[in-house]
Amino acid sequence: MAVIVDKAIWPYKGKLWAHLASDKNLAELHEFAELLGLRLMSFQGDHYDIPEEVRDEAIRLGAEEIDGRDLLSRLKKAKLRLPASERPDKWQNLRVFKPTGVPPDLTGIILSNPFLNLETLVKADWSFTEVTVFKRCSEIALVIEDFSGLEPKIKFLQELEWRCIDGRLLEILF
Repeated sequence: MAVIVDKAIWPYKGKLWAHLASDKNLAELHEFAELLGLRLMSFQGDHYDIPEEVRDEAIRLGAEEIDGRDLLSRLKKAKLRLPASERPDKWQNLRVFKPTGVPPDLTGIILSNPFLNLETLVKADWSFTEVTVFKRCSEIALVIEDFSGLEPKIKFLQELEWRCIDGRLLEILF
């Protein structure tokens, strides 16, 4: 296992945060992150930002606890560290669609194909489903949340980068 995690020493929004990375490859990192239930949007180009409680779970699942300097050194040695100029910006909230009973029309925001709509991508109870659109650089993230349960339609999501967490939150990157 080449998944590594540093100490949770970075304060943000009332919590301490750590960095989860791989000194082997990003595929391994993404698999481990999915196992932890991490959101795709917490990926920072070469690592995931994780709160202290998730860090503890990562260690229980086999991540190697190392010092922050060692994490950085190992990322550089594996040629996985991105220069600051190539790291993604913060996500900006573009629009929130509150539950209305029908899926929101995202034509012109994300979905340029009028035949590809939200009902094609996910089965949800739209009376309880909130949809949020985020943007950073050239990426757009669609976050669909429904605590009564979501069912991703894998056939239509195959070409996209996506992650479903606990059947209640679906993130799709465009």
